[in-house]
Amino acid sequence: MFPLRRSNRYRATISLSTRLPNPSAVKSSSNRCVTFDLWETLIFDEPHNDEVRGRKRYEGLQNVLADLGIKLALEDLKRGYDESALRLQAVWNRNEEVPIIEQIRLIVELAAGRAIPLDPSWNQPLEQAYVDPILTIPPKLNAVGPVILQAVRKRGYKVGLISNTGRSPGSALRQLLDTYGILRYFDATVFSNEVMRRKPNRVIFDCAAQMLGADNEAVVHVGDNPEADFWGARNAGMQAILLDQTPPSSSQWPPHSLFALSRANMRANMSNIDPHLRIEALTETLDVVDTLFARAT
Repeated sequence: MFPLRRSNRYRATISLSTRLPNPSAVKSSSNRCVTFDLWETLIFDEPHNDEVRGRKRYEGLQNVLADLGIKLALEDLKRGYDESALRLQAVWNRNEEVPIIEQIRLIVELAAGRAIPLDPSWNQPLEQAYVDPILTIPPKLNAVGPVILQAVRKRGYKVGLISNTGRSPGSALRQLLDTYGILRYFDATVFSNEVMRRKPNRVIFDCAAQMLGADNEAVVHVGDNPEADFWGARNAGMQAILLDQTPPSSSQWPPHSLFALSRANMRANMSNIDPHLRIEALTETLDVVDTLFARAT
């Protein structure tokens, strides 16, 4: 397994973006909150866009590396990019994270067939080439998302976002949410690359509760993944709602895509999830949230 090293830029992202409070500053559990998953809950991706975005990534890496005196064939970088998905998924299956610069280092190593030293001064242009495609070829916003987020806030609940990341870090995803006009609805946003733990690991849920100033039992989490969202939140002491919509078929995606790999590794059994805690559309969120909080009083 490749080593995980954190770049200076990555450390800055943690200190500037997460702003995790001291646990002693957490407010009482009467502060009720609703947190949302991002991918396949508030935004949706498509196989074609994912493929185009991937091509932009390894083409961009090729151009930056060429400017730095490292010549790699495009087909080799494509192969390295595709092969990296399996390596990354193996780490993510442990609910751990891989910093962006380490993802790039892995792709270059697989493309070249050997380790190539990457000077830290190259991090910024390499990361920009790798990350920017999520902004130029964005996924689609769930059309009802802004309406639901507004309604939840009007009900007096704080709103949070708890999201795993893939090849796009939290800093870029916040820019994306701002472009959609929905970043302003969130009181806290937590991304796995910033806390180095992925859902369903409890750490990321605890961080969200702390940022929202609430005890875990005062939070209802909404997401589409039974294991990462529903059972992850429940095991962290939160309440949970499963967005049980018809998922996109992983067969439509290239087998090396992160979407297909993540769906293939979905392990949780849905049969033991209470039907009353399942919704088929995001528009049903508020009624179930209100019911859950009413039961808790």
